[in-house]
Amino acid sequence: MLDFKLIAPLSPNVISTLFIVIVLSVIFIITGLKIKKLNPAETPKGFLLVCISLVEFFNNFIKEYLPGKRLKFFGPYLFTIIVFLALANTAALLGFMPPLSNIGVAMSFTVMTFIMIKIAEFRFQGIKNKLSGLVGPVKPMAPLMIPINLIGEVSTPFSMGLRLFVNLMSGVVISTMVFTLIGALNSLVAQISLYAFTSVLLHLVFDIFFGLIQAFVFFMLSTVNLSMASES
Repeated sequence: MLDFKLIAPLSPNVISTLFIVIVLSVIFIITGLKIKKLNPAETPKGFLLVCISLVEFFNNFIKEYLPGKRLKFFGPYLFTIIVFLALANTAALLGFMPPLSNIGVAMSFTVMTFIMIKIAEFRFQGIKNKLSGLVGPVKPMAPLMIPINLIGEVSTPFSMGLRLFVNLMSGVVISTMVFTLIGALNSLVAQISLYAFTSVLLHLVFDIFFGLIQAFVFFMLSTVNLSMASES
């Protein structure tokens, strides 16, 4: 029989997500309070200098896509996304389960991206222009174009979230298969040697290289889609 529970234990992926959110929240709040008390006439040092330089580099990087007031409006969201994903996709280095290997966590980014794209469209294009775009330039073709355009509205953020899940989950599956094969060996010395070698190799490939690349790809796709959606 199916066992339905109103309150169930949190999955390791959700626990990792909550841990990263708490850590980033504390860091952001403390950094914001320190910067608020910073004397503009003094040159920041240490951690504050790193944070200010990082934000300045980020702003200079995306202002080509989102200039002016669009940068101020979407910049904090995009900065939070790239920082969170960079930590989430490399969480396995600290012994945590990668949050994005859970489809529920990955699809939450689909929902957030969809909402931000809609906000960009309605704020900068206007409701009238958006609705006319769904209808298409040829009015008699509206009954055909509206369903197609609505599917296109959902498919973009959905594919972005699915990309995150598939790439992170594939790394977890491949790593599990490799370690299972190593555990089946009869020689203890061979097991220890292969565990040491493959652990380093798999972490370098899936957690650092692929993880950071997927974080950057999602960030760039979000930036480009928000840029296109906010063009009046």
